[in-house]
Amino acid sequence: MQILERTKNEIEAKTRTMSDFLKIEYLELCSKKFTDIEIQRFCYKELAKLYENKFMYTEALKYITKLKGVCIMQREKVDCLFKEIELLTKSGYYEKADLSFREAVKELNENDRFELKKRITDAYYEEVKKLEKSSKFSGVIKVYENLIHYVVDNERMQIKRKMLDLYKRLGRVRESMLLEKELEGHPVKSVSVI
Repeated sequence: MQILERTKNEIEAKTRTMSDFLKIEYLELCSKKFTDIEIQRFCYKELAKLYENKFMYTEALKYITKLKGVCIMQREKVDCLFKEIELLTKSGYYEKADLSFREAVKELNENDRFELKKRITDAYYEEVKKLEKSSKFSGVIKVYENLIHYVVDNERMQIKRKMLDLYKRLGRVRESMLLEKELEGHPVKSVSVI
């Protein structure tokens, strides 16, 4: 594919006329050809979006990482961190998402930490819904095992009760017995609705 465009605006205009897969090919070529940071940022951001929309999360992660490397402003870097952790969660790399979160916390202020934690929990809950819908209960347990570190006590107990139910459904006797013993000291608190 020949690249005749020279500026970000020209590249952006050309991509509007293309299908998604042609855009991907074209933007990958542009990101390799041009050294202008503005063009690279545009290409990496668009490629990450396109790959995410096609459920190709590892490719999207690759371009988010590259975008993070060329970001100038702190806010852009924070947004890249958010997106990186969200994509790691969607692709099932929960341990890597946790490591990225721990590293991100060092760089963020209090408000950004709170926002990041909220976005991570939202991403985990979305993953739970997706897995429950497709009846992948062992996957739901993995998500809950990682989510439990990001929530407060009341929510943590609800998640543990859901995990107990899932352990019993899946026939994981040892885990269900251990969790049942742990939950014995925490009776279910009923909430009255008036």
